[in-house]
Amino acid sequence: MKQFELLCSGQPVYENINRMESVAFKLFIDGLRELSFHPGIDKEELITFLEVLGKEGEGAGVDDDIVTLLWEKHFSHVQYLIVSDLHGESRKVEECPEMKTIAPSPQQLQEVYSQTVGVSSAGDLALAAPKGIELPSLNIFKLTEEEILKIKAEVRGEEDLDVVGELEGILFDILRIEREPALFSEILGIIDNILEDLMRKGDFYHSRKILEFIWEMSDPSKNLPAPLSALIQDALFQAGSAKRILGLQPVLNAELSEQFEDLFSFMVLFGKNAIPSIIELLASVDKMRSRRVLCDALVELGKMDIEALISKLEDNRWFLVRNLIYILGKIGDARVIERFALFIRHKELKVRKEVLHALDTMEDPRACQLLVHFVPDPDVSNRIFAIKSLSKKRVKEGLNALLNVLSSKEFQTKELYEKKETFDAIAKIGGDEVVPEMGRFLRKRWSFFKNLHMEEMGLCAAVALQRIGSPSAIEALREGSRSRNKTIRGACNKALDVLVTERH
Repeated sequence: MKQFELLCSGQPVYENINRMESVAFKLFIDGLRELSFHPGIDKEELITFLEVLGKEGEGAGVDDDIVTLLWEKHFSHVQYLIVSDLHGESRKVEECPEMKTIAPSPQQLQEVYSQTVGVSSAGDLALAAPKGIELPSLNIFKLTEEEILKIKAEVRGEEDLDVVGELEGILFDILRIEREPALFSEILGIIDNILEDLMRKGDFYHSRKILEFIWEMSDPSKNLPAPLSALIQDALFQAGSAKRILGLQPVLNAELSEQFEDLFSFMVLFGKNAIPSIIELLASVDKMRSRRVLCDALVELGKMDIEALISKLEDNRWFLVRNLIYILGKIGDARVIERFALFIRHKELKVRKEVLHALDTMEDPRACQLLVHFVPDPDVSNRIFAIKSLSKKRVKEGLNALLNVLSSKEFQTKELYEKKETFDAIAKIGGDEVVPEMGRFLRKRWSFFKNLHMEEMGLCAAVALQRIGSPSAIEALREGSRSRNKTIRGACNKALDVLVTERH
């Protein structure tokens, strides 16, 4: 250990010359010269060591140095060597220039300790020096406002030091140069223990850093020996184990993590083998925000293994199936269309709605054909969405289904909005082909008894003919403008005026 460097097997693994930030400098000025971790160290002991390193140990006074804090914790698997342990060889140890002092004798220390402090007439502090001891004159220095602000900023920087990140960096550097399998495995095990604890606490930022490092080490360009490469692969498998992933449920349901934005990139790093475990985690999470992030992660992972998602559609939990349909719809792989057909008549409305929205995003002709089956859906919002989608995509197969709905007696009692959307879709898809059918609603025999439902259908037909705007549609509107029904005549004349205006 040097003033600004940490060494492992004689090789520097950490260097920082900033005295306010350097971990090496902090250890050096407190007298540490060697630090070693021995087999058998557990997670609790490692965490306690980190707290000491950050001076956050319980009961630590503001004046306690790191050596004192280490001694108080009685570590079993962490050993350290300080300057006083070197016995007469301390002169050989590199010293920090700012720390060089001349040690006074015990008698001098006692006399200085027992002296009294007075105030001179000039207002300066003065010490009553015992005989035989010369003390330098003391002056009071006043800091400028700028100096005070600078000191406060440096103190805040020390308080904000990312101790976990510093430790991760040290361990990563050691692992990059270590090639002895036993030591490599031991350091990798320490890193895995840290990862497990970070995941349990919901620290996805530092967890992500560890997974990114493990993936970095698995890169073939690293040319790791076969035994070390196998250890890295085992570490990746352990990190994404079902137990480890399902253990995230409490923190995701709590949504208390300040680093929640790192969850997505963290989950994606598990790779496609973790898809089944993440699906189970999705089924157990209650918070909408957490579920959304997990769904987004499964969209990315599912692109690598779509079958892993499709196979879970047979699950009996409708809420999980709904989320899986959403994910598959986002991926947009045509292989899911045949499976979607099984959910057109699903008893759960939210499942049918999710299938409908997924099909709407897909351009495959088979998806368009499935949309037709939602025209008679029991839910009005699903029916209208399907009709709008068929209209937007101009699905020819949907025309007959819409005309059949139009001719049914039940259709007359539908809400005006649904009628309007149905007529509009027929006009867009059918064009000139449906003009005779539209004209039929304008030629109805009208009695003196007002039929509101029939009037609504006549109004919708006039608007549909205006949308078609062909010569045959104009002729049908002119015929309607001579209707005995005042409402129909007005609607047809208005449609004709619009068409004339548009052509001029």
